[in-house]
Amino acid sequence: MKRSLAILSSVTLAMALLAGCGNAKENEQSNGQTPSNQTEAGQNGEQTPAADPNDPLAQFPKLDMPFTVAADATIVEYQGGKLTGKEFEEFLRAINFMNPQQGSMIEIADKDALKAFAREYTATKILSGRADEAIKKESKDMAEQTFEKIKGQYLGFFGKDEAKFEKFLEGQAVSKEMIVGQMAIINDSINVLKREIGDEDLKKEFDALDKANRTVASVRHILISTEQRPQEEALKLAQDLEARLKKGEDFAKLATEFTDDPGSKETGGLYEDTVVTQWVPEFKEAALTQPVGEVGPPVKTDYGYHIVKVEKRTEKTFDEMKEQLRAQALEKAYDAFSKNDLDKLISNYNIPEPKQPATK
Repeated sequence: MKRSLAILSSVTLAMALLAGCGNAKENEQSNGQTPSNQTEAGQNGEQTPAADPNDPLAQFPKLDMPFTVAADATIVEYQGGKLTGKEFEEFLRAINFMNPQQGSMIEIADKDALKAFAREYTATKILSGRADEAIKKESKDMAEQTFEKIKGQYLGFFGKDEAKFEKFLEGQAVSKEMIVGQMAIINDSINVLKREIGDEDLKKEFDALDKANRTVASVRHILISTEQRPQEEALKLAQDLEARLKKGEDFAKLATEFTDDPGSKETGGLYEDTVVTQWVPEFKEAALTQPVGEVGPPVKTDYGYHIVKVEKRTEKTFDEMKEQLRAQALEKAYDAFSKNDLDKLISNYNIPEPKQPATK
C-alpha cells in the first residue's frame, strides 16, 4: 500500500479537507445505498427519519467503523510497543476528520485494507517514538495551527456557528485534543525523517535533474485531432491555421474556435506555468526548444497535430524546487523504512474481523 496518510504532513492533509467533501457519501446515496447512520433502527426494527438534508451537519455523517474491538485490545505488537484498539480507532477517526473522503474507504475496508491501515499507523508510531523534545514541540505547535485551519474550513460550512462545530465534533466522536494528538504523531514521524535530509543532499538531487524537470512553460496551442478526420486533412487544417497565425490573427480566438482540446478551449488554448515533463514527448520538446513568442510548425502527437506558441519559459532555481525535492526525499525515506525495517520491527498482527454487510 502506497503510504498516503502518515508521510503527508497534517498541513497537507488539511488542504485536501473539503475538496469535494461529502461527495463519496452523496455518491452512495445516488447509487441507492443508504449510509449506515442516515437511519437508525428503533427497538422494534422501525427506521427513524433521515437527517434533514438541508442541515450542513448532514454532509458529515459519523464514521461507521467496519469492525468492533475492545479499547485495550492489541492490534499490532512491535518492538518496544503495541497499537491498541483505542489508538487505532482514534487514528481512523482523525483521518476522517482531516479528509472525509478517506472515511468512505475506511467504512468499506476489508481485513487486508485494515491491516494496511494498521501497518501504516504502526510505522508512524515507531518513527514518532524517535522524536526528541524539540521535534515534539514543533510537531505539537504545527498540529495546533493546523487544527485551527481545518476548523475554519468546517466553520465555513456551518455559517461560522461555533456551536455547530462543537456538535459536529461530538457527533464524530472526536475532540480537539484527540485530533491534535494524532496530527502531532504524524508530524513527529515526518520530522524524524526530515532531520536526516539536508539541503546539501537536495542540492545534489537538483543538480542531477535534466533541464526538462526544471523547466516551466506557458504554452498556447491548437489541437487538430486525427480521431475523427484523416491525418492528411488534419495536417492541412493545422498548416492553414499556422499560416493565419503568422499573418497576425489572434491565437486565443482561433484556439477557441478550432481546437479539439477541451482542457484548454476555454482559455484560448493556454496552459500556463506547467512543468514541461507533464506533456507528451513531442509536445514537451516543442515547449523546451521552440523560440519564445513564435508560432511553430505543426507538432505531431498521438492526439493529432498541434500548433504551438511558447509564451513564456523559465527554469526553476534550487530555492524554488527545494521543498518539492524535500517531499520527494521524504517519500523515498519512508519507502526505504517500510521496505527494509518496518516488518522486522512488527512481531504480530491481531486485525479485527470486519463486520459482515447487513442483509437486505
